[in-house]
Amino acid sequence: MAVKRINASILGAFERPALAWMADRLPPRIVPDHLTTLGVMGALLAAVGFVLSRWSLTWLWLACAGLLFNWLGDSLDGTLARRRGIERPRYGFFIDHTTDMLSQTAIFLSLGASPCTHFGVACLGLIAFLMMFVYTLIGAQVHNVMRITYLGFGATEIRALLLLGNLLVMAFGVLQFRPNIPPLVSLGPLSGHDVAISLISLLGASWIVTSTIREARSLAVLDPPPAVTRASES
Repeated sequence: MAVKRINASILGAFERPALAWMADRLPPRIVPDHLTTLGVMGALLAAVGFVLSRWSLTWLWLACAGLLFNWLGDSLDGTLARRRGIERPRYGFFIDHTTDMLSQTAIFLSLGASPCTHFGVACLGLIAFLMMFVYTLIGAQVHNVMRITYLGFGATEIRALLLLGNLLVMAFGVLQFRPNIPPLVSLGPLSGHDVAISLISLLGASWIVTSTIREARSLAVLDPPPAVTRASES
C-alpha cells in the first residue's frame, strides 16, 4: 500500500505549481536520480560556503546557491517521478530520505562552523530536524501516513529561512543580542540566527512531545492490550 503524504507547507501553494511546471519541461534524459544528485551536491556547496564565510561573509553567496540547488534537486526528483509515472516506491523512499538526512546534517553542522551562529545552537537545530525526521518515519509505519511538514514548516521553509538569514547577514552583518537571562549570559552575544533557530527548534520539539502523548493515548484505545485470562481453578 502506498504511503499517503501530508504536505501542509507554508510555501506549498507556490512551490507545488512551480515544481510541476519545471518537471513537465525537463528533457527526457533527465531522470530523478540526476536531481537527487543535484540536491546532495547543493548541500555540499552550501556547507563549503558556510565554512568559508568564517573568513569572508561574501562566501554566503555560495551557501545561498547551494541551498537553492539543494531545494531544486530534493524537491523536484519526487515530483518528476510522479509526473512521469516512474515511481520506485522502496528505492525512492530509501534514497530520498537518506540523502535528505545526510544533506541537512551537513548544512546544519557547517552552519555551526560559520560566524552566523554558535555551533551548539546549530546542533540544537539539527537535533530538532532529526526528531521530526524520525517522528515522520514512525508515522509512516504506524498509520501509513508520512507527514513532511510540522506547523507549516518543512525542509523548504528551513532552506528559505537560512537563505533569508544569509542575505540579511551580508547586508547588515551578524546582528548581536546580549541576553540578560542568567543561564544565557555565559554564551556571550547571540546572533539573529541563534535566536531564530532556538525558538523554532524548541517550538518543534514541544509540538512533537505533546503530539506523542496525544497519539499514544489514541493508539491505546485503537490497539488495546489483550485480555488477561485466568487459569481455571482445579
